[in-house]
Amino acid sequence: MKAKPSAAKGSQPTLVELIRRHLAEQKEPRSAAEISAALGQARPGRAASPKVVRITLEGLVARSQAERSKQGRSVFYVAPASRPAAAPRAEARPEGVGDR
Repeated sequence: MKAKPSAAKGSQPTLVELIRRHLAEQKEPRSAAEISAALGQARPGRAASPKVVRITLEGLVARSQAERSKQGRSVFYVAPASRPAAAPRAEARPEGVGDR
């Protein structure tokens, strides 16, 4: 059985959290390579290759926690657009529906 990671490591943000934060701070779409480079500069001890960042980004896209766009052969990622339409849907229910 493998040993659990140390408590110090558990206090560090995960790669997913770091990428989400980075995307939220950006005004323009970024490539996986740009994100990898920025994270490597911000946290030299936690550098991740562009391939690992791209795989992580694709996972975020699959869970609707990031959005992907293509420009030619390049792929760029952004934080998901805020979805204020989700709240009005709950309010849009007509009165009396489900009140039986």
